[in-house]
Amino acid sequence: SRHPFPSCASLHSPPEAAAMAPKKAKAKAGKKEEPKKEEAPAKRKAEEDKTEEEPASKEAKKDDVPTPPLPPGQVWKAPEPEVEERETDAPPDKGAAIKDPVIFNTVDTTLNLIPTLGGNVLATLTDGGMQYLIAGARANVGVKAGRYMFEAKVVEALTPFEGWGGRHQGPKPRQLLRFGFSTQDSPVVLGECEEAVYFDSEGAFCSGKNRSQVSQKFGREQVIAVVLNLDPKSPNANTLSMFVDGKRVAQPQAIPENLHGKTLYPHVAFRNITLQVHFGPSPLKELPFKCRTVGGAAAKDVQVEKKQAAPKDGMYEVILPVGFPDEGTFDALDAWHAKNPGYTELSDRKILEWASQSGLWMARQQGWKSSNDKPNFNFGVAGMDDFSIRRSLNAISSAMPRNYVVMEVKQNLIEADRKEILKRFNAPCFKKVAEVTMGEPPADFKKQQQEKLLKDKQEREDALHKAKQADKLRKKTIALRHKEMEAAKKKAEEEAKAAAVEAKEGEEEKKEGEEKKECEEVKKECEEVKKEEGTKMEVDQEGEKPKETEAAETKKEEVKEEAEEKKEDAMEEDDEEDAEPPKAELTDEEKKLWFRTATTADIYGGHLDRVFMDFSIPQKSEGFDDIRFAWEKEAACKAYLHKKVAEKKRTCKLEIVVPSEWFFTTLKEWQKVFGEWREKQTAAKPAAVPEEEKKEGEGEVVVKEEETKADIMTVEDILNVDGAPIFKEWEMEDWALVQLRYELFLMQVAFKKDVNDEEHPGIHESNIGFYYSKYFRKQLNPKFFGVETIAELSALVADTVKWDAEIFGTPLTCEASDLAMFTRLTESCRRIRQRRLAAGDETARLKIEQLALQQPVAAAPPLPVVGDFQKGGMVAPPRYGKGGGKNWGKGGHKGGKW
Repeated sequence: SRHPFPSCASLHSPPEAAAMAPKKAKAKAGKKEEPKKEEAPAKRKAEEDKTEEEPASKEAKKDDVPTPPLPPGQVWKAPEPEVEERETDAPPDKGAAIKDPVIFNTVDTTLNLIPTLGGNVLATLTDGGMQYLIAGARANVGVKAGRYMFEAKVVEALTPFEGWGGRHQGPKPRQLLRFGFSTQDSPVVLGECEEAVYFDSEGAFCSGKNRSQVSQKFGREQVIAVVLNLDPKSPNANTLSMFVDGKRVAQPQAIPENLHGKTLYPHVAFRNITLQVHFGPSPLKELPFKCRTVGGAAAKDVQVEKKQAAPKDGMYEVILPVGFPDEGTFDALDAWHAKNPGYTELSDRKILEWASQSGLWMARQQGWKSSNDKPNFNFGVAGMDDFSIRRSLNAISSAMPRNYVVMEVKQNLIEADRKEILKRFNAPCFKKVAEVTMGEPPADFKKQQQEKLLKDKQEREDALHKAKQADKLRKKTIALRHKEMEAAKKKAEEEAKAAAVEAKEGEEEKKEGEEKKECEEVKKECEEVKKEEGTKMEVDQEGEKPKETEAAETKKEEVKEEAEEKKEDAMEEDDEEDAEPPKAELTDEEKKLWFRTATTADIYGGHLDRVFMDFSIPQKSEGFDDIRFAWEKEAACKAYLHKKVAEKKRTCKLEIVVPSEWFFTTLKEWQKVFGEWREKQTAAKPAAVPEEEKKEGEGEVVVKEEETKADIMTVEDILNVDGAPIFKEWEMEDWALVQLRYELFLMQVAFKKDVNDEEHPGIHESNIGFYYSKYFRKQLNPKFFGVETIAELSALVADTVKWDAEIFGTPLTCEASDLAMFTRLTESCRRIRQRRLAAGDETARLKIEQLALQQPVAAAPPLPVVGDFQKGGMVAPPRYGKGGGKNWGKGGHKGGKW
């Protein structure tokens, strides 16, 4: 073969080849100088006849020219064989053509698409995460009969920057074009949808989830035409064909049967390119046959969607759905979309859906803070995970007039957040509307929720049944494998046994031969015969016993195998019975539910506890032009929200509650007095007497008749009760109980002050440990006090703690500064307990550990609160780390040096 670049051949030839070149030339010259031998006349005549018979072949060889050199990196490809074109020229149509222009309605385009030049050139945004998303557009004219085409041309290919810090690369290919036809109900982004058929720039034909390679790739500066043939008389009826620069590049592709008889609309989808779309009436490139364009179609063959580019009054609606979390918020929105098509939803769930259609992959596992309202973005690419895409969409939507639905569950319930959303749509073309779906839903929505609840329940039953069947199959497989192993083991044992018997018989035969030989030598025939007969009888008797044993073992094994076969048959019957999963049914309680319980919450629980008290019903004063109440009237919605907030207050954990300065001051005073009391007890209590020096009766419990509850509760000076402090006889258990009484009382009083909400009922029983840890920075462990539960712990200090409908409270009316009250209560209980012990009631004995007397950790001053707590105020983060001041922790920055 000839080298594409001849000058390069000599540069890379070895020296030996260069030296041999003259010799070859001389040899060729010598051969040319030799005289030619005369050929036979018959042979020469046959060659002349052959030349006359194949003139075309000779001419073809004569016309052969060498292949021109190709640029580096390109490979020469043989021209594809021409395909016989079965399409014929379209007959002239005498009917009326459509008068409406073929355009892309705004509602049928994605937010990142920018039409220019009257909609003939489509561009896409390529910044802030938009470079990963596919732009889509569907035309307003659909084909329902005949054969029609439209064309597209890639004007520009873009390579936008994908940012730094991403774990993964963006979807491939970076530049992409899909074009074909779809129904009106298909997604705007062409993808794996049963309602669309299309070709892509990779040369593939796609229908639903099926994708097949039918041609080569195509790209910029090429005119691509797609022909839809719905003519039943045509040999290519119900097919889609692709042409590049007027030449067919693929065979007609059949349209799925589910699209037969439906109106199909031209549809394009692309990423990181600028696209020219041409609907006619004349084609950019002539095809091998005459074919009418969609723009010049007959009116009877097409259907025009009468969607106005702008509303009659010139006002686009911006809807803010308002509903209580986890009460059918997104289900109600989906039902609203079905009744009100033409609205573009702005929400995180739509961003995730768009990203999935564009080929972005995200890990299925969601974080523990993920919710329906704010799901986690875990794509691993910059621009998506940092929520730049959310900011880009917010900026685009305010500048692109169309009807929107802003779905933000939490923000739409809070007045301040609603005002921020409305500021984005302050243009005069937007009409801001709040759609309140709160209270008792209508009957059709309840029915829908019951159906979804039953469906979810059935899916759980199916999953459980599938897991159960898989477990049975696993056990069956293990049993079968075990059976095979037992059979193999049994076979090996039988073979070993047979080999042993055979070896034993051989030894016996050898032994008998030796005995016979000895008998012949000593010539004692009679004795030997008798001896041999006796030996034979013994051997026969010994051989009969193993046979009997083997027969018994064989019978036993047969019985065992028969039992196993019956067991397997029973298992197979059970498998046949359990082949179908059980049918799920709703219980009576489930039938009374208004809303189904979703697997993922609308708002993350910890975040909901921080913001739910700021929920409110929208008012026109916030900037709304209209407020619509879909389920119940305004008064009923307000009452319903107030009721739901009150119920939430009972059980929620207010993580934003911060102990006040008053609490720390009061606690510090208590700790100071508590220490002084213990020192005075040590000074007033006599020294302990050794056991061997005690007199008879000194260790017994003595109860004075005058020590009554009334006497203790009326004592004014607790440091002078009959000349001694009231806590003179206290043990470690009493000090632990008086501390517990005061801490629980102080926590209850401080919580009311810090919450500053008259409607808040108080601390719920399930949250008492959470708030105890928040205020005193130590755990409330009932086991330290010898009990198991909070209820049993409360019984030890029943004079200080009470429960009202699971809400923590106190029967005391004293102030937190009245520290003496808690010593009186502790001393009164101690004396009652001593009398019970003296009477022999051992159940009164306490089992309190030393850890119960643990003191609260020294707490830092409270952090300032930014804003009002009732209005969603948040705690300001600490400015410096441990060490404070101008230093950042140990070894921090000081004086500009480290």
